[in-house]
Amino acid sequence: MGRVTPVILPTAIFAPIYLQSGNISCYTVSGLGEFMSFSEILPIVARYAVPVIMAFVIFVIGRKVANKLSAGTASLLNKSPNSDPSLSRFFASVVRYLLLVVVIMAALTVLGVNTSSITGMIMGLGAAMAFVLQGALGNLAAGVMVLLFRPYSVGDEVEIDGTKGVVTAIELTATRMTTRDNVELIVANGKAWNGIVRNHTALGARRLDMDFGIDYDANIDTAIEVITRAAAQDPRVHSEPAPWAKVILLNESSVDLQLRVWSDYSDLRGLKVALSQPIKEALDAAGIGIPYPHEVKIKQSVKTSKARDRRQKLNALKLKNS
Repeated sequence: MGRVTPVILPTAIFAPIYLQSGNISCYTVSGLGEFMSFSEILPIVARYAVPVIMAFVIFVIGRKVANKLSAGTASLLNKSPNSDPSLSRFFASVVRYLLLVVVIMAALTVLGVNTSSITGMIMGLGAAMAFVLQGALGNLAAGVMVLLFRPYSVGDEVEIDGTKGVVTAIELTATRMTTRDNVELIVANGKAWNGIVRNHTALGARRLDMDFGIDYDANIDTAIEVITRAAAQDPRVHSEPAPWAKVILLNESSVDLQLRVWSDYSDLRGLKVALSQPIKEALDAAGIGIPYPHEVKIKQSVKTSKARDRRQKLNALKLKNS
């Protein structure tokens, strides 16, 4: 009888296999001393080893394919003129994870796992997560629509849901803005997509309206000419359409004129401050006065007063009774 060499199979089904006298045999788990021949072992090993190897190959190849298709999706979207890097990364991630789910389900099917229960569990979990995160998912969907249709871009000054600022970043769930006094604002994309967005820089040129009051005795035509000529001298004012001024209101103490000029939006704030002084100086030079409210206080001496007389009688009565 020769030397006995133990051989361990990589499976939990059988006990140690022993090589004895050139023959391979193994004990069963039952430990009853029954032996199986090599020809009987091979089909069992093939039955379990081949599916495991095939599932592993499917997973490795499928993962590489998912990564390649994800990178291709991102590259294709980045070539679009209206594409955004955040949107490209989002769709690339969606493609990758969907393909990975398909690959994993295919590998489990090769292993003989019933995937119908797993599919039902995933669908139930997805429905529960969608219900819990419906607000976040709504903002995510709105962010995708904002990135696709671009109602505003980075650098635009917009007003979203009553909040005004310069857009600094457009993310999948929110839009970041900065106010003129350097305060950062974060607005959910759901408010941008479902509400009203006022984009102050989208069309480039903007109209500036300024009101001026003149005396009733002043010549209106002369005042209009003086105001429009002074406004046209500023290089930031567009020549087309030309500066315009007309009477808009006959006020209590003044005739109100409105000046309308067009300029680039970037010059609008500075222009509003810069035009007031030269127009005032031009009106003064033309002898046209700008009225202002007057308050007149009248002091009146009253010889008799019923309230004063009653008060004096009351005081005299108190002194008499005391």
